[in-house]
Amino acid sequence: MAENKIKLEKNLNLLNGISILIGVIIGSGIFISPKGVISETGSIGLALIIWVLCGIISMFGAISYAGILKKKIRFLNLKKIFFLELGCMIPKAGGEYEYLMVSFGKLPGFLFIWTFTIVMIPASFALSALIFADYALQPFYDGCNAPFFSRVVLAACSIMILTYINSISVKVTNFCQNIFTIGKVLGLLVIIVLGAYSLYMGRTENFQNPFENTQLNPGKLALAFYAGMYSYSGWSFLNYVVEEIKNPNRVLPLSIFIGLGIVIVIYAFANIAYFTLLTPKEMIESSAVAFTFSEKILNQYSWVVSIFVSLSSLGYINGALFSASRTIFGAARNSHMPSVLALINIKFLTPITSIIFMGIASLICLIIEDTFVLLKLTMLSEYIFIGGTVGGLLWLRKKQPETIRPIKVFK
Repeated sequence: MAENKIKLEKNLNLLNGISILIGVIIGSGIFISPKGVISETGSIGLALIIWVLCGIISMFGAISYAGILKKKIRFLNLKKIFFLELGCMIPKAGGEYEYLMVSFGKLPGFLFIWTFTIVMIPASFALSALIFADYALQPFYDGCNAPFFSRVVLAACSIMILTYINSISVKVTNFCQNIFTIGKVLGLLVIIVLGAYSLYMGRTENFQNPFENTQLNPGKLALAFYAGMYSYSGWSFLNYVVEEIKNPNRVLPLSIFIGLGIVIVIYAFANIAYFTLLTPKEMIESSAVAFTFSEKILNQYSWVVSIFVSLSSLGYINGALFSASRTIFGAARNSHMPSVLALINIKFLTPITSIIFMGIASLICLIIEDTFVLLKLTMLSEYIFIGGTVGGLLWLRKKQPETIRPIKVFK
């Protein structure tokens, strides 16, 4: 009987892992957060440093989650030695939920899953869907904002379509994710190329005194990091689907290094591109940095940016829905959520009830017009539990010293 047990199928390879990671991280944040970072730092130089540091912090967080401890990497022959503490020591769908459960018991896991389900994910899905609707409708409402009803209807349609796709096929979901990822990366590459062209044409005046007007107030720096880290949100999501990764000992860490490395480079160059045409004041005053940038150089063709931003938002929803539904699935298996959410569709081998539940919860959040309030709560809740999870990694070192750990994040 045990051999015929229905379980999640291992369909994810290295390319899928990189695509999911990039797809979840690169969402609407890179088109929103630059304004927040520059407004708190005051200077282009410090803003760029903050962006790179946020990426490095995210890399360390992802490494701790995957539990990559000491590594030997030979890129030429691709021989690698990776041993994972969390991601492969606890190879179950659920990410932070499972790690908190193993480290500290059922209560922290229970608190996380309900916070995750009620606040964190539905609010972020709703916000991304509304951003998708805003940018998709922008070409049709030139010079003014789209009606709230139109935004909600289009956002709801995007959530329902992606929920359906996630429910019927992992392969189709990952195919769509690959398309979204290619689209959003191409969009940012277009911005980077336009920035490089501007530099080539001599637009370097904004870089003459890069640290002019730098603000070193600790409170403002904290807010700058807050804005930057929002754009890197999602680096832990690959651990949520570790049960479906082929050879996770190899694929998980490689996906993290390659995926996050690509994101850091893209974010840094995208911000440099923005600053070739926009002064810090112009960026702060802009409600849509990418649009303001594109209008200065593309004029009537600035609608192209709408397509790329829309793909970025859809990519986040699709990737996060795929990953987050597995966390709910894992919680339901442990009776921390209704058992119906642990059902797997026999035909499609997907946690269909968890996916539908997340879709419905996200649709409900669309009626809340000021989703930025929920977003702030999301970020606060997220990093509280991230801190707890990293603490769990250290606690497991002490609690289970007999576990084989030939490679460690640090000694």
